Amino acid sequence: MIENAKKYYIQTYGCQMNVADSNLMANHLNALGLKSTDNKKEADIIIVNTCTVRDHAEHRALSYVGKIKDLKKRNPDLKIVVAGCVAERLGENIKKRFSYVDLVFGAKSIEGFDKVFDKLLKSPSNPPLKKGEKEEFRNKINISKFVTIMRGCDNYCSYCIVPYVRGREKSRPINEIVYEITSMAENETKEVTLLGQNVNSYKSEGNDFADLLSAVNNVKGIERIRYMTSHPKDLSDKLIDAMANLEKVCEHIHLPLQSGSDRILNLMNRQYTSEKYMKLVDKLKNKIPDISLTTDILVGFPGETDEDFQKTLDIINKIQFSFMFAFKYSQRPLTNASKLGDTVAQKDIEERHAKILNAAYGISAEKNAKLIGTRQEVLVEEMRSGTFIGNTRTNKKVFINSEEDLFGRLVDVEITDAKVNSLTGKCI
Repeated sequence: MIENAKKYYIQTYGCQMNVADSNLMANHLNALGLKSTDNKKEADIIIVNTCTVRDHAEHRALSYVGKIKDLKKRNPDLKIVVAGCVAERLGENIKKRFSYVDLVFGAKSIEGFDKVFDKLLKSPSNPPLKKGEKEEFRNKINISKFVTIMRGCDNYCSYCIVPYVRGREKSRPINEIVYEITSMAENETKEVTLLGQNVNSYKSEGNDFADLLSAVNNVKGIERIRYMTSHPKDLSDKLIDAMANLEKVCEHIHLPLQSGSDRILNLMNRQYTSEKYMKLVDKLKNKIPDISLTTDILVGFPGETDEDFQKTLDIINKIQFSFMFAFKYSQRPLTNASKLGDTVAQKDIEERHAKILNAAYGISAEKNAKLIGTRQEVLVEEMRSGTFIGNTRTNKKVFINSEEDLFGRLVDVEITDAKVNSLTGKCI
């Protein structure tokens, strides 16, 4: 244990990609000998990793930056860093608004953050960790980890700011990814989630995403493989076959629908129709009967009528998603949708959002109730207040009471109770 080690605190907003970026930054700071802390008041460096996909997320992040001003007043040596998508969009304007911020670097620069951090800190604050040396804050085994396989996006959905703040698609070499995951497996990681704005369009040296899944499936020690997010327009038969045939790939796919109206899908530049989406769902269910299908729904897109919204509800009721994430349209700068008129009244947006949530909760509760009495394989990832928590292969959260230490293990569990967002079970 390094005595009086300097400490860092990371506040993350946004998606799994942001979480993965925060982990990347944390790993570098760990290697420099800094110590992670859950108490921002004792931190020597605070990193706010921001999201700008929706207006609400951006306001939350900037509001947080405003709130930590007092910490800087109390400790002038405190370093405050604003990173991520808001940092990419607003750049040095953040410093004009928050003069006490020491460093701003955007999502496009994440791969070069180590040099930027080293310059900010001038020199390592503590002795770098030697090979094999472990700090107290690194002792917790990360059973499940995110692995970024590509950055950026080339889809330019009309409502989405991601291509503007994260740049064009760039896939990492397949050998580099496999090496990283192999290293994780050697350190007791059992599950990896492969991340990209659209993993289906992964390409590297003649390899596509199905090839990458096959390569990761061969990594010794890895028990489960997940991935997100998939774009319907690029979901190939080859990928569906890989999901069905590779034993470590979990029976779950997050496949954003966004709308059930072809007119709205066209305005969104989603590049598929509701009919094509339904055919993809049929293929998935035929090849993988137990598959869990989750989705994103966006309500209130400019020009969305009651008829358009009803088509969305109709397709939701047909497909019966395991769970849905419902979002209210938020106008984002730079996007083509921001130039459209015919905005939907906020009252209508709120009502439609509530209807989607009601449908989501109803379907999810019904599906989960059917799992009572079934046997599920659960990977136990954490323990909280004496209760073990893990996930099924279909990505259902399960709470397990057990006097035996289950942490990090794959266990068979009988489901005894079900709620909308979780299950309860006992070890068999």
